[in-house]
Amino acid sequence: MRDGSEGSDRAVSVTVGYVMTLAISTLLLSGLFVAGGSFVETQRERAAQGELTVVGERIAADVGTVDRLAASASSREELTVNRSLTLPNRAAGTGYRIRVTASGTEGTIALESGQTDASVAVPFRTSEGVAVRNVTVDGGDLLIFWDPDAGPNGSVVVSER
Repeated sequence: MRDGSEGSDRAVSVTVGYVMTLAISTLLLSGLFVAGGSFVETQRERAAQGELTVVGERIAADVGTVDRLAASASSREELTVNRSLTLPNRAAGTGYRIRVTASGTEGTIALESGQTDASVAVPFRTSEGVAVRNVTVDGGDLLIFWDPDAGPNGSVVVSER
């Protein structure tokens, strides 16, 4: 028979077990939220890079189209080429900037996302004697055209629409 002075450990073990279960559950859920948050951010950055790559390649293709038309024209002073390009205003839910940089017959279209660390550089080439104006514009609809008054021989210009 038990003596009343010793006390019982039964109530303590239930309480300790409950507190331990809550602590372990909290740690597991916190770990899942942290891991899930970084996974979502990584996927968002990958999506933005994929979208920016597609946008950059579309711009490069249209710059190439205007370039080929200017290179094959018999008289560039009278040449009129306007190429409208409909692009999304956002990539993976955030705005982006487009920077066109050209030197000689080689150039780069750099696209940078506003909030993610996604950035893409798409190279392009132009015909000999056809220049491309260096410019930075916001993402969205663009106009790519031939400007016969820019530079000594005219140039391909990328601008916001």
